[in-house]
Amino acid sequence: MRPARLLVVAVVVAALVGGFVADRRDRPSADVPVELAGSVPFTGGGGVWFCPGGSAPGGVAEVALELINAGSEPATAIVTGVRSGTGAEPRSVEELLDAGERRLVRLADLVPDSAWLGAVVEVDSADVVVEQTYVGEVNAEDAARGSDRAPCHTRTATTWLAASGATRKRELGEEMMLLVLNPFLDDAVLDIRFDSDVGIDSRSGVVVPARRVVAIDITEEVTVASRVSAIIDVVTGSVAVSRLQIVENEQRHGLAVTPASADAAPIWYLPTVRRGTRDDVVTVVNPSTTETAEVDLEIIADGELEFDPIQLTVRPGRGVAVAIADESRLEGVGVLSMVARSLGGQPVAVMVESELPFGDGPVSNLSAMVGSDAASTRWIAPAESDDGSVVIFNPSSSTIATATVSVVVDGGLEQIAEVEIGAGHRSVITAAELGGDRPIAIIESTSPVVVGREFADVSVHGLAMAIMADPPTALVD
Repeated sequence: MRPARLLVVAVVVAALVGGFVADRRDRPSADVPVELAGSVPFTGGGGVWFCPGGSAPGGVAEVALELINAGSEPATAIVTGVRSGTGAEPRSVEELLDAGERRLVRLADLVPDSAWLGAVVEVDSADVVVEQTYVGEVNAEDAARGSDRAPCHTRTATTWLAASGATRKRELGEEMMLLVLNPFLDDAVLDIRFDSDVGIDSRSGVVVPARRVVAIDITEEVTVASRVSAIIDVVTGSVAVSRLQIVENEQRHGLAVTPASADAAPIWYLPTVRRGTRDDVVTVVNPSTTETAEVDLEIIADGELEFDPIQLTVRPGRGVAVAIADESRLEGVGVLSMVARSLGGQPVAVMVESELPFGDGPVSNLSAMVGSDAASTRWIAPAESDDGSVVIFNPSSSTIATATVSVVVDGGLEQIAEVEIGAGHRSVITAAELGGDRPIAIIESTSPVVVGREFADVSVHGLAMAIMADPPTALVD
């Protein structure tokens, strides 16, 4: 059995195995055109949402769907369940949503006698958002392992990347899974490449049957790893993928279900990263089999503070993890945004992972998000908790953005704030400022911005991107 290792040790080993944090030096940085990889859902993408789902009641990540109508008119959603394995065929249900309504749908009611549950949701309005909610398995102390929420995908793809996870099950109770949804009538076949601090591995010919969800246990594939990256190449068909990470030991328990990145991209925006109040780790993965990626992690802090970027060299098929806590020059900064920019244009994938302890006891929760590979002028941001926030980041190097923040009220919009966001700056709107009970926020901006969400209270700790409601915009100054 390997001895337990602290996160900082894992980061050092990951840097030695997968790449390294380069010496800081001057490197040029400029706005460049962005080609959308599609990792942030876009409500105008065709009216279909693909939900890789989670487990049945009593499982490690019990899943339900929340249908959210951010529009001023009623809307209809048809939810069709998708099961794992063999058994009774799932059924469909049609839901009529009033303007501004949020409605929970239990997938277990649509998918009988199945260990893993997913869904395909067809909507008739571009203002409808579909998200997945999760509750972890109850532990020996009769407490849920954790909770999380994540948007469904609005597309399937032939390449997916789960930048990070951990599989030290025996030592620390860490388990990582991939949840794969095949919504089509033909089987899909996957090849998966793994990079971790314990070595490189692969698995070929993984079959995901037609109209099925498959849970792939990475803990069984790559054991005792403090960091695992998975690159999923779809040889036949097209699928949607989420990463499931759980931890359960005497000091920590938590659950995080995170949409994987659909394809890689040369630039990623992470609107919310923290140092001090929680332990954030940013991981960059290079899916190429031949090309090395030179990546700058640009740091955007509030006020007039400026920092040199964190410079990374990421070898082909490898990943590099950076613990923000190890960046001593950021002490006292607390909240920041980041841009991961591949200087030579080599596409990469990026994930930020977070762990937030609650109170004085041995209780924590996990969360993660992949950020956005493009900006937009309109976003939908459903709030979840009283202590959460909406973070608006202006990624331009020269254009000032004026953003209007409104909430959906009685079928219309009530403006809450109008903020001017300088080039390369950010603005935070708290849940208290939004008001109401789990309000639906709409952010409209004069130039493209990136919007993220934070959820935090006694039972929820989460990170998630908002949902693009206008088409992604190439960033050119």
